[in-house]
Amino acid sequence: MAATRGKAWTFGDHINTESILGSGKEENWESAMDGVLAYYDPEFPKQVQKGDFIVAGRNFGASSGRPAGEILKAKGVKAIICNSASMVFYRNTWNIGLPVLQCPGILAKVAKGDEIEVDVESGAIKLLKTGESLQAEETPWILLEIYRQGGMLGWVKSRRSEYKTLEQTG
Repeated sequence: MAATRGKAWTFGDHINTESILGSGKEENWESAMDGVLAYYDPEFPKQVQKGDFIVAGRNFGASSGRPAGEILKAKGVKAIICNSASMVFYRNTWNIGLPVLQCPGILAKVAKGDEIEVDVESGAIKLLKTGESLQAEETPWILLEIYRQGGMLGWVKSRRSEYKTLEQTG
C-alpha cells in the first residue's frame, strides 16, 4: 500500500476511550458519531474528513476496551499516530483495520491542520509543512497482515482453508 496524505487532528496525552466515545454513548451509534472526541475538540466530529489522521501524545486510547476505534474508523480516520498507545486500544484498532503507529515525539512536531503523509506499511511519516521525515516504531508483521485484509475478520476468512473448524462453518 502506498503512502496517503491527510490533515492532522492533534490531541494530548492520556486520551481515554470513555472520552473518545463520550461515556455511555457506545450503545447509540449516532450519538457516538456526533460526539466523538468532542470533549477535547468540539470541531472534530463536525469537521473530520475521510482520510484525516489523529496525531496524539502518550497513552492514546487509555482505559477500557470500549469500541472507540470503531467510531474513529467510521468517521473516516485513516490512522492514528501517537507517541504511545494503550495496549488494549492498540490491538483492538488493528483488529478492525484501523492502524495505530507509535512514533515517540510526533506530537511535538505536528500542529492541528498540518498536512502529513503516512505509509502504514513502512511506518514512514512525512511532515509536508517542513519536509521532515519521521519513522514510527516497527509494527509486528501479524498486525500488518491483519490490516491488509481489512481487519481480523478478513484475515481469518483469508485463512479459512488453514483451519478445519472454519471449513465446517461455511
